[in-house]
Order: sequence, then C-alpha cells, then structure tokens
Amino acid sequence: MKLEQAHKVLKNIPHMTLQQAQVMTEFIIDNRCHNILELGFERGVSTCYMAAALDEIGEGSITTIDLESTHHLEPNIESLLDKLNLSQYVNIFYEPTSYTWRLMKFIEEKSKPLYDLCYLDGAHSWFDDGFAFFLVDKLIAPGGWIIFDDVDWTFATSQGLKGSPLIKDMPQEEKETPQIRKVYELLVKSHPNYGEFKVIDNWAFARKIQKVMPQNEIKKEVIYEREYVGLGSALLRIARKIAKSIE
Repeated sequence: MKLEQAHKVLKNIPHMTLQQAQVMTEFIIDNRCHNILELGFERGVSTCYMAAALDEIGEGSITTIDLESTHHLEPNIESLLDKLNLSQYVNIFYEPTSYTWRLMKFIEEKSKPLYDLCYLDGAHSWFDDGFAFFLVDKLIAPGGWIIFDDVDWTFATSQGLKGSPLIKDMPQEEKETPQIRKVYELLVKSHPNYGEFKVIDNWAFARKIQKVMPQNEIKKEVIYEREYVGLGSALLRIARKIAKSIE
C-alpha cells in the first residue's frame, strides 16, 4: 500500500503528520526494517503508516503496545487497520499500566534480540521511558534503530494533559523539563552500544552498533599473593590471571 492511499483514511486523525509518515516510510524501506516494536499507539495512526510501509516491502510485522483505555477510542487501532486491510502485519497488546511490563514478558520469552526498529511514542516520561530504553536494548538486534518521538515535548505545554489532576500535582521542574530529551542525552548517547545519533525535527534517532561486546568477554584479574622467603622476610608477587566471565 502506498503512503498516499493510507493518508486518505488517516489524514484527519491524530497524531502522526503526513510529513512524519513520509520520513518513517522512507526510513523503513531504506533500512529494510521488517520487525518493528512500537511503544504507544493511541488510535493507531502511526501503526497504520508503518504497516503500509511493510505492505510496500511485501513482508514484516509490527508489535505494538499501549494502555487498555485506547481500545475504547473511536476510531481505534483495530478499526483503522481493518479499514486499510493491514491487520495481518500487526500484533496488538493492551496493558493495564505500562508497556514496561509487557517488555519484561518479551525478554523472558525471547532467546535473542528480535527487532530492527523501535518507535517510542508513549509515556514521554523519564520514569517510564528511561527504564523502557534499557528493556528495549535487550530486544533490539545489533544494527537496529530506536526512534524517540516528541524529544522536546513537555507536560507543561500539553493541551490535553496540563489541566489533569496528575499533572497539576507534578513538581514544576518535571512539568517543564523535556523528559525524552533527558533520556536521549543522558542514557542513550552515553550508552557504549549506540551511535549514529541524529535529531530530525522532533524525532531523535540512535542505532545499536553492529558488534556488541559479548557477555563472555575475557577480563584480566589481578591477584596479589604474598610469598614468604627465608626467616620471616616477605616478597609481594603479582600474578596476572585471565578469567572468563560466566554467561
């Protein structure tokens, strides 16, 4: 399915714009992203655009996670996917509290990293998405990408949330801080397994490097041994030992 066909159905539904959809479609096709993880889908507009890109490639799947409350939106992700005939590309998970719980289950189930792209457009908070990054890292294959949406978004400027009781009770610093920017700058960019950082408009990109340090990395352990020589005199000898860490 071409982007233009999907846009005819999705154009008046929030939140992914046509320009963002064009960037995402080109990115998926250019990087041959077949296995996609999406955190936060709300009505499923972004999911539909990504599924349309997979349909254009001719293969692939999307695993997408959001709160149970999104199921009651009108239209919702399922109705939009059905309307576009793209449901076969998408596995939907509804969670009562957070996608981090579902990510834990994925980590338990999967013996090796699976996804080559994660699109994170969820809680927009340091607490949820800082933790989510480290969970996603266990599921992203070397060479795979993470895209963070709304990198400079704040709770204080959110038209839909700033008047809610939860945000009113939030400390002012937390309201005004772009929390995804903090996740990206402090956690992602300092992580030894990530590079190719770039920010395009309000999206922040990072790529997991192709060769990740293996868990059974050989480490050098220095052991100090005391040898007794003669009548009470001591000689300190340094022995270097090669130890292999256990997986």
